[in-house]
Amino acid sequence: MTVIGMLLLIIVIAFVALIAMKVVPMYVQYFSIKSTIESIRKEPQVAQMSAQDIQNAIQKRFDIGYVDNIMARDLKIRNDRNGRVLDLVYQDERTLFYGLSVVLKVNEAIPLNP
Repeated sequence: MTVIGMLLLIIVIAFVALIAMKVVPMYVQYFSIKSTIESIRKEPQVAQMSAQDIQNAIQKRFDIGYVDNIMARDLKIRNDRNGRVLDLVYQDERTLFYGLSVVLKVNEAIPLNP
């Protein structure tokens, strides 16, 4: 392998590492949000809780888990014919370099019935 070949290989590895350092935390935070909602879903008293109580419980877990790109008050809880549904809608954007950004858009309806 020549010096030029090794230099090109290092540039490619550095580019992939840069992308991974920006994208992986976005997905870690997303899965932290999903696990928080799943833990609330599994609580037996969620059917008797008001929407505000559910949001307060979610916000406490967001604070413990260092979730900072979404607040529990941004989550909409609505009644559906099958029970309550939580609408998880948010967008996470990270700048890679210069004008290039990575965006994660989430739009999910999560039933709160266990």
